Amino acid sequence: MSENEGASLESKLQETRETISWAINEFEKIALACSFGKDSVTILSLAREVKPDITVFWIKTGYAFKEIVDFKDRLVKEWGLNLVEVSPRITKEELEEAHGKELYKDDPKRCCECLKVEPTRRFLSGLDAWMTGLRRDETEHRDGLRTVERFKGMPVKINPIVKWTADDVWNYIKTYNVPYNKLYDKGFVSLGCEPCTRACSWGRFERAGRWPDREDKECGMHTVESV
Repeated sequence: MSENEGASLESKLQETRETISWAINEFEKIALACSFGKDSVTILSLAREVKPDITVFWIKTGYAFKEIVDFKDRLVKEWGLNLVEVSPRITKEELEEAHGKELYKDDPKRCCECLKVEPTRRFLSGLDAWMTGLRRDETEHRDGLRTVERFKGMPVKINPIVKWTADDVWNYIKTYNVPYNKLYDKGFVSLGCEPCTRACSWGRFERAGRWPDREDKECGMHTVESV
């Protein structure tokens, strides 16, 4: 596969479609991680061209924006999604009773471990492979991502739009009339849990609005293979 990240959107689209087709045909137990942000919905729209009933999973933390929940429900209905909502073993109420209502601020790593990493790890244990909407230019922590990643004891991880830029994603959404979450129209550039996400235009990377007071912008869901 070409590593030319400056290629045209059409050439990237061709490569992405080839990657998705290969992944779906290669792995019997495969699922697509979806936050219902612009990147994962882009992957979802392309994966449905190959397998309309592909398993999609969403981590139900209990702290999602209402706009994300509403958009999820809309796509489930309009696209007939085969969606699995994966809940943490601990409920939002149990978490707040045990650790207070601001664990996300006091110990964000522990909060993400409970609400995102644990359910992700549990769901992935039953898969051969999974697809994500990760891109290299989202943060400095993701610039080494590969299209296909293999880690011992983990399902194969496939990142079909890893070489795309944010402009590529928005051009694709506009050109192909792909629905997107309207939080982006309100100044949000990256969508996470409501208490930890801000609308913003600061910073070099898209995830600057995630955990504004924290350098590490990863929740742990996509570093689960090293946990």
